[in-house]
Amino acid sequence: SSCRYYKGEMALFSEMDAEIEDNDEPRFKITEAAGKVSLLEETIKPKENLPALFVNLRERHPERLDYLSVSFGLTWELFRFWRKHTFVPFYISQVPNAETGEYTCMIVKPLNDNEVDGEGSEYGFMLPFYRDFRQRFIRLLRYSFRSMDYKLAMSILAPKISFKEEEESTSAVSDEASGFLRGLLSAQDMKRLRVYTTNAENVDHRLILDLVPILAYQYFMENLPVTLSAVQASILLCIGLQNQDITYVQRVMKLERTQIFHLFKKAIKKLYKFLFDAMTKKMDSTLPQPNEVVLTPLSTSINEDLEAGAREVMEKMKAKNEMLAEADGPIVEDGLETSRQIGAVKIPPSGIISVPSTKPKKGKVRTGDKMNGEEKKRGNSGDHTKLSKKKKRGT
Repeated sequence: SSCRYYKGEMALFSEMDAEIEDNDEPRFKITEAAGKVSLLEETIKPKENLPALFVNLRERHPERLDYLSVSFGLTWELFRFWRKHTFVPFYISQVPNAETGEYTCMIVKPLNDNEVDGEGSEYGFMLPFYRDFRQRFIRLLRYSFRSMDYKLAMSILAPKISFKEEEESTSAVSDEASGFLRGLLSAQDMKRLRVYTTNAENVDHRLILDLVPILAYQYFMENLPVTLSAVQASILLCIGLQNQDITYVQRVMKLERTQIFHLFKKAIKKLYKFLFDAMTKKMDSTLPQPNEVVLTPLSTSINEDLEAGAREVMEKMKAKNEMLAEADGPIVEDGLETSRQIGAVKIPPSGIISVPSTKPKKGKVRTGDKMNGEEKKRGNSGDHTKLSKKKKRGT
């Protein structure tokens, strides 16, 4: 309500100015009376026309304020109360109070007056101061605020841990940011992260323990738009920013050791995937891009194209057959003409040539062959007679 009052939202003062001025009577001012009479000479008696201790807000104009500020001993409950009313911190003492053990915290709320140049956000002109505070507070979590409760630290930082799909995409990351992310880790660092996140076996988290502060700092500075759960972000804060071990996380969060390792590995895997995609995008941008092939639709349908192709094939086959027919004709005529010139064959007018066969005809035996057959028979019979005579003589 105080913010609304100082913004001029409680009442319409312009409509009541005339009415208030008419009803106002000259009031007795104590300061003027004290200037006229000293305390020794003053007559003690009831005063008249004294100003009221409490005045209706409708009867006075608010002062022009640029911001409202509050200072208090830092506790989680009290900070949440002021945070709900959009107050933001800009200072926390590094030394706790000797009596209460609390850190002194100063918060502020810009009133976004039109006379003050803001940046169009809820923080107004305090935005650069708030960014500087967050950066210093993140760095001091390893030192002065190392023992601060993780819930209080998360409330002070108020990190953005949930992102939309288009925000998590590397296409939303500018080339400048991609080059910056690429310079964070070396090729060997990325290889260690890949081994830790992709190895099915139980790889010790100490393999990447030196890289966790780098990843945690960039994440809480909102340079890595990766969605994490509140528990995953808290574990990353304790290990990466407060430099605490797993035993401390197990004690303050009341979680099992295996569950902490699982959530921690899952968070590192998401961060590694985003870094890998961002670095790949940066490398792809330096490679020469192929020429874009523009595909134009066909002027004819598929059936018409097939019919045209079939006609073309038929015409080619027809032309080829005609060429073969023309090539066979001159060869026959040239052979006949050569035979006429040599005179080896006498071609009748009909153009048909008869060639005599060399095979004997069936049922006919030539005379010479018949005589030779009779002589062979006689010779065989003569030899047989001679052999018979020799046998008789021997006997």
